[in-house]
Amino acid sequence: MRALLTGPDAPSVPALFAAELRRYRIEARLTQDELAQRVYCSSGLVSMIETGRRSPNKDFTRRCDEVLGTGGALMRLWPLLTREAYPSWFRPFVEMEATATAIHEFEVQAVPGLLQTADYARTVIGASWPPNSPDETDRQLAARLERQEILDRESPPLLWAVLDEGVLRRPVGTPDVMRTQLDHLLDMAQRQHIRLQIMPFNAGVHAAMDGSFFVLDLPNREHVVYVEGPGAGRLLIAPDVVTQLRLRFDALRGLALSPADSADMIAATLGDL
Repeated sequence: MRALLTGPDAPSVPALFAAELRRYRIEARLTQDELAQRVYCSSGLVSMIETGRRSPNKDFTRRCDEVLGTGGALMRLWPLLTREAYPSWFRPFVEMEATATAIHEFEVQAVPGLLQTADYARTVIGASWPPNSPDETDRQLAARLERQEILDRESPPLLWAVLDEGVLRRPVGTPDVMRTQLDHLLDMAQRQHIRLQIMPFNAGVHAAMDGSFFVLDLPNREHVVYVEGPGAGRLLIAPDVVTQLRLRFDALRGLALSPADSADMIAATLGDL
């Protein structure tokens, strides 16, 4: 792959991917139809990706590398493609999350992104207003699923999530989407490095009535807080703020159902669908 251009005149990552794909295809003396047949997709999809009208998914990118003999050049662009799908204010958090040794998360609206199924995530992303284009939805979905790969590492970060009961009760998508999502939560909760607790409605008021937040433990023994609102997010490193949110999370864990009782609540909710 050629050296990447930087600066204000540099092409966007999708445009760069499109140009590289077209170059490798031409060097391989393949037409769009021939490449499409070999990577098991339509020639229309190849055309849209080469003209920047559609973003590739990971399987397409990997197959193109194999068919075109690029030495993995296109897959090396993949992390840049997924990163560009995030809003600029979210990217620093994703980078820190990827290096964290432990992630503590309290959620009041939806299943945490790291624990979402593809169909659940697509429904959540698709609920935005003004609506995303189908291509933008695909890009954001691919980026969200890419984030989840940190949980499949040989040494994954510890994940401790406390979810408001409303997360289980709020229908997202069809009943099948919710059933699959709740099943997935139960499966993930069995992993050794994951703890999942539910904050039940009958717990009443609690220490985080003002909303969701993350506390990340970093390898250098530092801690970072992330909070998010409509259209913006903030990383907070002030020691007093970090200490306050760490104590708040401890209070939430103490008030929430135990991991075992939380699993029972998820299973009961699943049975009601």
